[in-house]
Amino acid sequence: MIERLRRLPPFLRYSAYAAGTLLVFVAAVGVGAMAAVVVEGLPDQFATRSGGSAGSGTLEGTAIEMTDDAENANPDQPADETSFVHRATDENSRGDYTYISDPSIDGDANAVVLVVPSPDRGGGASYDHNIGVWYEFPDKKKWAIFNQDRAAVPAGSTFEIVVPRGPDSFVHHAGRLNTAGNRTYLDDPLTNGHPDAVVSVTQNWNPGGGRGVYNNHPVGVLYDEDKDKWAVYNRDGAPVPDGAAFNVAVTESADPAR
Repeated sequence: MIERLRRLPPFLRYSAYAAGTLLVFVAAVGVGAMAAVVVEGLPDQFATRSGGSAGSGTLEGTAIEMTDDAENANPDQPADETSFVHRATDENSRGDYTYISDPSIDGDANAVVLVVPSPDRGGGASYDHNIGVWYEFPDKKKWAIFNQDRAAVPAGSTFEIVVPRGPDSFVHHAGRLNTAGNRTYLDDPLTNGHPDAVVSVTQNWNPGGGRGVYNNHPVGVLYDEDKDKWAVYNRDGAPVPDGAAFNVAVTESADPAR
């Protein structure tokens, strides 16, 4: 029975859960308590959007399934992950950045937000800017996607966003001790000695708020077998600046043979 419930879409799982809860309250307290559960339980439950899972590498070319309709949500999405699509408009954008608005990250300066342009979702031609995310504090208390070259974000641009909720994510800070040339090495149990891990990164201008560091270069990830560590690197060979930061998410290889 539990397994069947897990396979149901989120909306139906919630309905089944709510029905069970209502029966208990009817028996114990009466119809008045039942009405309170219905009214207070709905907003939080339907506030979270859901979708598919993140892909590999730098999130470039990654397909992220997403739906705003709870009835059509993907039941196979990991419970520790939220994904959705953001579309830049004149109302939510200011010059070189566009504000993200979603209950999963609003007001959370420590969220690990992964972003990739998604022109195939109606955003037009390929996106020709290196992007990152930043957190505006203390005014908006919201995350935003920005262009590293400070060019204006075109209205209609779309971005796929993944917010991992489990322990398999962290923020990496580039510094003198972990950076060499165009590489900055990750030092975490999730990645050290795991060449088959799937590592996804997005540049984070200012983790936790405050002032940040620009790195207007395309980034990627690679595994250094000599060091047994993963590294984030500037693919054009430019040095990684001191203080640059990256949101990192790690999952196991999807290859069953590994």
